[in-house]
Amino acid sequence: MIDGMCGRINMGLDPADLVDELEIDHVSYAHRELYNVPPGGTLPIIVDRPDADGVLSRRLEPARWGLVPGWAKDVKIGFRAFNARSETVRSKPMFRSAFARQRTVVPVPAYYEWTAGPDGKKPWMMRSAHHDFLFMAGLYEFKKLADEEQAVAGDDPAAATGWLVTTTILTTEAQGHLAEVHDRMPVMMAPGSIEEWTAPQSDADGAAEVLARLLDANDPDAVERFRVGSEVGNVRNQGSYLAQPVG
Repeated sequence: MIDGMCGRINMGLDPADLVDELEIDHVSYAHRELYNVPPGGTLPIIVDRPDADGVLSRRLEPARWGLVPGWAKDVKIGFRAFNARSETVRSKPMFRSAFARQRTVVPVPAYYEWTAGPDGKKPWMMRSAHHDFLFMAGLYEFKKLADEEQAVAGDDPAAATGWLVTTTILTTEAQGHLAEVHDRMPVMMAPGSIEEWTAPQSDADGAAEVLARLLDANDPDAVERFRVGSEVGNVRNQGSYLAQPVG
C-alpha cells in the first residue's frame, strides 16, 4: 500500500497564487508557510466539483495527507496511505472508489527524498524546473467524523465541517535522474492536464486512460534536485533554511 517515497513536502509557497492561472473559483485552503510537512499534515488539493445547482466549480481545499475511506473505522489508517501505487490504485480496496470518482491534483512547491550512503542518509529536495509548483496526481476522500473524532480533530482545517477530507499522492516507477534518489516518483502533470484528471464525470475506465497518458508524459527532466541539510529529517524543524542547497 505504501511506497515509502514522497513522504515529506515543502509548502513554502501559497497555492492561492495559482487562482488566476488555473481558473480556481473558490479557495478555502488557508496557507501556512511550512517547509517540512509529513503525512498527517495539511496539503492543498485542487478539485472540480458541482455546486448545489449542479454547476461545476474548481476549488482549492485543505486535506489531511493520508487517505481515509468513508468506511474506515479508524482515521489512523490514513498514515498507511499517504502514497498510492499507480499500478494497483484502480483495484486496491483502499483507493478504488476514490480513483473512480474523486481524483485531485496536489500542488506543491517541492518534496524531499533521501539517499543512503556510507555516512548515512542524505536528503534531496525536488522542485519543478519550469514552474513554482509541481502538480501531483492524487485522490481524495470524505469521512463523516463521530463526535469524539471531531473533538480529537480540534482545529484541523481538513475536518472543520465535521467531515474529514483526506488525500493521497499517486506514484510510479522512477525515471531518469530521479531513479538515482528513489525507485519511485510522484505521478506529475502539466497544468493543462489538470482538468481531464479531475473531471468528476469520468469513471474508472476514463480515469485509467488519463492516468496512462500522464505516465507516458511523466518527464523526470521537468524536475530539478539538489542536496539540502540533514535538519529536514526532523519534522519539528521548520523554516526556509531547510530548502537551501548544501554541498
